[in-house]
Amino acid sequence: MSPDGTLPPRLILAGRCNCPDAAASSQSGRELLSELATLQGFDCPLHAWSPRGSGPPRHPALPAEYTPVLSHRRGMVVAGLANRPLGLDLEVPVARHLQRLDALIEMLPEPEVRQRIHAAEDRLSAFYRAWTSYEALFKLAWLQGQQPSHVLAMRLTNLAPEGDIHAWSAQTKAATLSLCGPYADLDIRWSQSSEVVMELSNRKA
Repeated sequence: MSPDGTLPPRLILAGRCNCPDAAASSQSGRELLSELATLQGFDCPLHAWSPRGSGPPRHPALPAEYTPVLSHRRGMVVAGLANRPLGLDLEVPVARHLQRLDALIEMLPEPEVRQRIHAAEDRLSAFYRAWTSYEALFKLAWLQGQQPSHVLAMRLTNLAPEGDIHAWSAQTKAATLSLCGPYADLDIRWSQSSEVVMELSNRKA
């Protein structure tokens, strides 16, 4: 605990695989959020989570200082509970992205990001790291009360060391996960019951 009595920034994550569709993934994510809340000592029944399609998940029984985060894609879902606002995004590779990779890279707003991806040994993996970072920044901005018009209104130059937002990412053959927040000392842990565990490292995408 810090001298002012606040807890240091921390995040606990859990994930599941093989959800049959987006609705099932959303439901599974809310189940995971309820489980994570229980681990923190909060009773957040599944039925009281805000419904799918209504913005970031919310629960009336969750203390205001806690932020639930949720992202799912193509059968995989990752949920987290943090005691600070955080942005989190998940992406799962698909063949059609590789087929139109040049166009996807060129739509990114920052020339240095495009150049870095083009120079990468695995351009698709580099694109996913960048794209999930843009998405994570977008989600963080909304949680902080901003209203960016589009995910590509964000800038990766806001990430440390140039900016004051710290980023973490993990990547496997199955998925890319990125999260961000203005806390250099974020403690990240995975639930012991999680079907998904990805090692997140502090880095700039």
